[in-house]
Amino acid sequence: MSAINTKIKTIILTAISAAILSACGGGGGSGGASTLSTGSTSTSGNGSPAKNSSPSNATPSATNNNNGNTVAAAAPRNNHADNLAGLIDEAPLETLNLSTPLHTSFISSASAQQNNPNVQLRQKETGEQFQTDNQNKDQGGLISSLDFKANDEVKLDGIVLFNKNANGSATQPEWTTTDSLIAKINSKGNTKADISEQDGSEKNTKYEYGKSTLDDRIIEIFKQLKTERENLKKAKEGGTDGIDTNKIAEIEAKIKELSELYDFKRQLRAGLTKYTQDSMNQIAYFRTDADGLVFDKRFDGIYVIRFVDGTQIVMHDPAAAGWTYQTFAHYIDPKSGVIYGYQSLGDETKFTDLPEKGTATYNGLTTAYVVKGDQGRQLTADVKAIVDFGLKGVRFETANSQFHSLDANGRRVSEADAKYDMKGTAKWENGNLFLGSVEAAAAGLKGNLSGKFYGAKAAEIGGTYGLKNQDGSEHLIGGYGAKRQ
Repeated sequence: MSAINTKIKTIILTAISAAILSACGGGGGSGGASTLSTGSTSTSGNGSPAKNSSPSNATPSATNNNNGNTVAAAAPRNNHADNLAGLIDEAPLETLNLSTPLHTSFISSASAQQNNPNVQLRQKETGEQFQTDNQNKDQGGLISSLDFKANDEVKLDGIVLFNKNANGSATQPEWTTTDSLIAKINSKGNTKADISEQDGSEKNTKYEYGKSTLDDRIIEIFKQLKTERENLKKAKEGGTDGIDTNKIAEIEAKIKELSELYDFKRQLRAGLTKYTQDSMNQIAYFRTDADGLVFDKRFDGIYVIRFVDGTQIVMHDPAAAGWTYQTFAHYIDPKSGVIYGYQSLGDETKFTDLPEKGTATYNGLTTAYVVKGDQGRQLTADVKAIVDFGLKGVRFETANSQFHSLDANGRRVSEADAKYDMKGTAKWENGNLFLGSVEAAAAGLKGNLSGKFYGAKAAEIGGTYGLKNQDGSEHLIGGYGAKRQ
């Protein structure tokens, strides 16, 4: 397994159930043109389709004076608000010609991610499974922020909210840490951290899977132990006043305390490593097949964050997909009963900066889980969306649906299943959030579709979807991202 550059970006995560988590993601430094500005502004309004008006397509000018987006001069003649499923890219916006992000690039945003499109599959104590999402519930996603400074080193910090401190009740929340580990993983290997100093070895001689919040603390404890052992040696040798047995006992007690803490932190680190490795070894779509080939390089890369409380986040590598402004994450949150969750993440386009006229085609990808009982199958597909900004409508579809599993040798096996190809439509009104419905008709699945525009001039889109069959015995939930062509 090759080591990948371990510079990672900061992510703060918030759980719905009053437990708040913070973590960091990103692989490699994100300098260069692909690094995002952190000055994005949260959009207003919910974009409720129920309130959407259906403006007619007036003849667009050659240039949209409000935002500088150039559109075709000819008047649209085919698209209609009452037939979003038939949208075509008939008045294309000016080509953006964005540069391809470096493999070390990651997204950032100061806007609130928690209100981004999200969907969750939850399980009751009775075993019954049900879906919730931002469309049918006023719920936030797990991840609340992607704010960081370019080229920050790894900063992972899981936190749980308590409404009291050492002095009693607190008027402001106090934050305590829950340890975590992050790794960037693709078909070639995973990130590793230099842990040599954790046992006094020379730097760059010992490496461990991922990077953990525990690493620096373990080094600190080891150095304290070394100091106390030296102090004990001196105390036993005695001085001009002889041997101080009380001092020796005090130092020995300190050494015992530090030793127990050192062993505990090392065990926590080992546990995080094992759980992360075990879960990541089950993800098939970025593994190589029997011929040593990847399925599609756009799918070849994830960031995984694992917490000691069992919470886990898997983010699709935006650079692998060619995205500059957004990605999506899959997560599990045992404390809240979330067995599968997806959330869209990114630097969203201000609502006032969305084009007023013109059409655009977005191409991208999705990953998802098809869940029946305790069985979850991994699904990938290509995404295509056609947007008419004058009509404020979206036509959404997927193709090339593939299920992925692993054989006995850990090699990827992929099988096409067109029954799970989806089609849907969505609308928005007074905010950067489009909502609608989607179905995989051949599989008998229907549900909700949500999405947002991200980046300058609505360069990219991203969102989530959740479908189920009539009796609720089968669920399909996933996240998607796509860029303007």
